[in-house]
Amino acid sequence: MNPKFFPLILCLLGAPASLWANPLVFIDAAHGGSDTGVLSGKQAEKDWDLKFALALKAALAQAGFDVALSRDGDSAVDADKRTQTINTSGAAAVLVLHADKEMSGVIAGPFFVVEPPNHPDGAEGSEVRRWGLVTPSQYRQSLKLARALAFQLGVGPDFSDLSDSRGLLGESGTATGRILCSPEQSLRDLTVPAVDVIPLFLSHEADLKKYSDPAALASFCAKLAKGTAEYLRGSNE
Repeated sequence: MNPKFFPLILCLLGAPASLWANPLVFIDAAHGGSDTGVLSGKQAEKDWDLKFALALKAALAQAGFDVALSRDGDSAVDADKRTQTINTSGAAAVLVLHADKEMSGVIAGPFFVVEPPNHPDGAEGSEVRRWGLVTPSQYRQSLKLARALAFQLGVGPDFSDLSDSRGLLGESGTATGRILCSPEQSLRDLTVPAVDVIPLFLSHEADLKKYSDPAALASFCAKLAKGTAEYLRGSNE
């Protein structure tokens, strides 16, 4: 071996493991087991959350990501354990999947929910980062992820007019906005960039019909995977 390559080899050997590993994306399929989530007729949210999670896992793996899931079957997961597993996973991004419903039957997916900031950057000093503290910098990364996902799905970057004013960053919400900055139980204790993806509404017949087609489901998840890749590419630049 040519000795001139030794410094380079030693440098690479000392590089962090993250340099070699594929980025890890954590998929949180909400609810499960006896926790059905919302119900609409014969449709249970937990089933759709899992259906999207498994399709998204396949799409992310095909795109070259390592993937972890909170559940891969119809099992209940304790909320604190779910949070701890995500926060200690080393994930670069978290996608929480929540089907939803609303009374009018008119609203269709998708929507993207981000937790508003509730704690200033650096205020915790040298303490270990505590759960439940969403700093502006973490919020901006989550918002960046949400907008990358929305772009790939052909959804505009506007905030919903129902958004929490703490996260509007000087922007105005609109009646057609699909980015919702709002307190969300599944997000508030996470310490990494995270978005709650609402892919469909169980109360919207066209949504149900569309995503009952495996091809449409796979296409939706492939776009989420592409948006995740775009986000991570930008965050590493």
